[in-house]
Amino acid sequence: MLMHIYKNTRRNIQQDGLIVGSSRFLVNAMLDKIDFEQPLSILEIGSGRGAFTKQLVSRMSDASVLDICEIQTNYNPWIQRIMAENPGKQVNFYNRCVTEVLTIPDHYDIILSSLPLKNLESIDNNKDFLYRVIGTIKYGLKDGGSYLQYQYFKSNKSDIEQTFGKGMDNISFVPLNIPPAFVYSMTK
Repeated sequence: MLMHIYKNTRRNIQQDGLIVGSSRFLVNAMLDKIDFEQPLSILEIGSGRGAFTKQLVSRMSDASVLDICEIQTNYNPWIQRIMAENPGKQVNFYNRCVTEVLTIPDHYDIILSSLPLKNLESIDNNKDFLYRVIGTIKYGLKDGGSYLQYQYFKSNKSDIEQTFGKGMDNISFVPLNIPPAFVYSMTK
């Protein structure tokens, strides 16, 4: 029993970068940075079971559009359920890598990411794919658009800053999450 829990926890950390789902405190810390009063074009990357998705859909205006990008198909039932429960909302779901979804420049007002960026680095410390993902995020953001990313450690901050060519706009700490998390906010 204990070995089963250990293996599942280890798999979750390696594949998804998490131990348990995001807390409501982390969800609110990220989403409170978004002005939902206006129509927005939003991209959520790494939706998982939809902790952020559910709140994005409920808070966004009817004129807003939410695109969801999740590469792991085992999360599809959760996202499809959220979409079915909100037929009046404009939501699109893509089971592809974000680099394949973000093909239009200056398209999104908000890009919210749950990607475990540290996991995008290769064993030999090659950051090519990591920089490709962050570069694609910058490419897809409108001027003045916001990139919101959480991390469990202050990792990859300098990678984001290097790609965007400026310092991080804001970093906040959310202690009421397992594990506690840092929320990065970067404006293009």
